[in-house]
Amino acid sequence: MNRTKRWAGGAVLALSLMLVAAACSGGGGGSNNASAFVGAALAGAGATFPDPVYETWTQDFQQVEPNAQINYQAIGSGGGIEQLQQKTVDFGASDAPLQSTDIAAFHGEKVIQFPTVVGGVVFAYNINGVSQPLNMDGPTVASIFMGKIKNWSDPAIAKLNAGVKLPNQPIQVCHRADSSGTTFIFTSWLSQESAAWAKHVGADKSVGWPVGNGGNGNDGVAACISQTPGAAGYVEYQFAVTTQLGFASIKGQNSSDFVAPSTSSISAAGQDLTLPIKPTTNILDSKASGAYPISSATYLLIPQNLSSLPKDKAQTLVDFVYWDLNDGQSKVRSLNYAQLPEAVRAGSQAQLDQLQFGQKAIKPTPTVRHA
Repeated sequence: MNRTKRWAGGAVLALSLMLVAAACSGGGGGSNNASAFVGAALAGAGATFPDPVYETWTQDFQQVEPNAQINYQAIGSGGGIEQLQQKTVDFGASDAPLQSTDIAAFHGEKVIQFPTVVGGVVFAYNINGVSQPLNMDGPTVASIFMGKIKNWSDPAIAKLNAGVKLPNQPIQVCHRADSSGTTFIFTSWLSQESAAWAKHVGADKSVGWPVGNGGNGNDGVAACISQTPGAAGYVEYQFAVTTQLGFASIKGQNSSDFVAPSTSSISAAGQDLTLPIKPTTNILDSKASGAYPISSATYLLIPQNLSSLPKDKAQTLVDFVYWDLNDGQSKVRSLNYAQLPEAVRAGSQAQLDQLQFGQKAIKPTPTVRHA
């Protein structure tokens, strides 16, 4: 303002009222408001399963809180849990719900598990001369990964795929080498489908694979499959789509037919998810109509007490989760994931009320509530 000009008293009063009104509205404005919270840098690590979603979310969230540079390292669920236990990251991420051994390793610190999206694990393959999707069931997939079915022309595969000309080609198994939530989902499903698998291999983030070659991350397994003629493996649905792998329609023990992975069939399975998340939580072999049998939610892992973080980091973390569960949900379907069912989304958001800083609840700022 040019202070050499003389303003009429009425004009000065009007301007003062405008400034007061602007200041009062500052607490509830979006990121364009000068008084809006601008966020702080965060570090997280964990699951590769939702990495395409988290990459998109971290980039888009920075448009809301410009200083919120979120460095998410997709190192596998096991690595994310371990780093959160060691307090080398601000949050973790896992496709596997925390197990009793994981919880014990936090030494009494409560960690809240926030469902974020729902995805699917697919049986993917690289077979010469086969263009149409194959059909697979649990016992057959288990036999492949146990090394009992060794060739694509095996009668057990042919029986599920009448009319498909299967090549006389050895099967080369690709699996995860790192501690992985995707492995936990896949081996949990195999354990439900095959008594032999449950007895001899079992379900965990890491297992003793009877056969095959290992790769790190979903992208590592996808590369193993795409680069190996005759390969079979398991990856999150999005990774199979983007690397143009073949993937099977699946018949689970509760399925009346073979179901192809899609955002719709994965979303149907998501209706079975309930809160709170427990070590036994899963939506495998859902009985819902049209549900894809190997579907799973994935989770952000956040300590209930955020007092060990600087206040601006704690606030940014709360805001990020709130934004993920609201604006972020609209972005997941284009990445081949399914949004959380509304009841689960609302329940996950309600868990934010449990987060504390200095023994007080820490609430999302108006910046994200009005984004």
